[in-house]
Amino acid sequence: MPAGADGPRLVERSAPIDAVLAVPGSKSLTNRGLVLAAMASGRTVLRWALRSGDTDALAHALGTLGATIEARGPGAGTDAPIGADEFSVDGVGGRFPSGDDVSLHLGDGGTPTRFVMAAAAFAPRRVTIDGSARMRERPVADGVALLRQLGVHVTWLERDGRLPVVVDGRAGPPVGGTLHVGRLASSQFASALLLLAPWMRDGLEMRFEAPPTSASYLALTVDELRRWGAHVDEARDAHGAPCSIRVAPGPLAARGAVMVEQDASSAVPWAVAAAIVPGSDLELGWLPPESRQPDMRVLAILESMGAGVMRGSGGVRIACRARAGDGAPPLDGAGEVDCGACPDGSLALMAAAAVAGGPTRITGLGTLRGKESDRLSAMQAALTRVGAAVDVGDDWIEIRPLAPGRTVDARIDPHRDHRVAMSLGVLGMRTGGIRIDDPGCVSKSYPQFWAALDFLSRGRAGAGRQGIE
Repeated sequence: MPAGADGPRLVERSAPIDAVLAVPGSKSLTNRGLVLAAMASGRTVLRWALRSGDTDALAHALGTLGATIEARGPGAGTDAPIGADEFSVDGVGGRFPSGDDVSLHLGDGGTPTRFVMAAAAFAPRRVTIDGSARMRERPVADGVALLRQLGVHVTWLERDGRLPVVVDGRAGPPVGGTLHVGRLASSQFASALLLLAPWMRDGLEMRFEAPPTSASYLALTVDELRRWGAHVDEARDAHGAPCSIRVAPGPLAARGAVMVEQDASSAVPWAVAAAIVPGSDLELGWLPPESRQPDMRVLAILESMGAGVMRGSGGVRIACRARAGDGAPPLDGAGEVDCGACPDGSLALMAAAAVAGGPTRITGLGTLRGKESDRLSAMQAALTRVGAAVDVGDDWIEIRPLAPGRTVDARIDPHRDHRVAMSLGVLGMRTGGIRIDDPGCVSKSYPQFWAALDFLSRGRAGAGRQGIE
């Protein structure tokens, strides 16, 4: 059954995977690049960028505030070839132009919403920011508190702590200085302000009063700032956790052409597919093995579970240790692993754990309850329906795999969550018999996902390894 936005998507058992696959550009890096390009002076072209529901929403919002952004390529609703998309951005030089009050709707996008809340402080107008019903449930109070600490006027429109909010930048942009940061529900607010810090008069120093949430994503933000020429100093405690991050003032210039790394979060499901479908050998071409994207850690965990993982200058290659027709489990159970640094990738790892040879307990997952869905509850329900035994806590999940050879006939509600849908789709490549409702929800981050799944599931098609870009 073809993928569609309405009917369920049936995933059957895959043939052994033998392919070279390119995945889309990084969502995290595309979003960060859009903010920096929109604020910089001059034109930046983000090449090999990701066009998806999230990135298109952020680009549209920044364009409405006054940056000139041209999205090139077929866009978020298609399964066109990878690499066809880019954003051309003419930045505003640190201050959006004046204009009438404006309302921006960011849909389900957590990162776009939080980045735009911060960017709106640099617009000399009243900006109303709203989102979907689910986004109205997700935490934004931390971001409002940080903005108010910087002197930005922010008001709740309906109920405290939830969208919609109004950011009033008519008094001028924040001047920066020292910001005291407690425990955050999401690191995205901290990343948003760090990205904008070069255009604050005094720069910005964040002093963390508790270990920061998702510190790996803050590290990605710092890397991107340095890539653009910002001066960033960091201090860490004895355990390596950030104590403070300081971004010096100094407007950044456009960078001409910027190549966006391929998305580790989009690569991880296929790495899992290759690790659990017997006889598979998959090359994730052009995914840089040295990438600091947080979900790259999942590859090391798969390797510890018994997958073959080979890293080279041309990308990363993953092979299943089990041969086609072999009844042995494709992976060992992972025991206990901490995925606090790679929460998005943990969902695909949960799918792998469901067909491993022993139990897996994944910890560090407290942020998953406030994502596009309550991901811990959603994955518990889905994997239980497939046949695994699953327990969850506030920030952990424990999975005991389904019995080898068990027939699967399960219909899964992904709760409009792209990563839940993709993870269960990959599991279906091993078990077959999984029907996923609302398959179109993957367009939030990976519009070509189902086309890639169909391609990989066909296995060998004639002599030689097959490739898709």
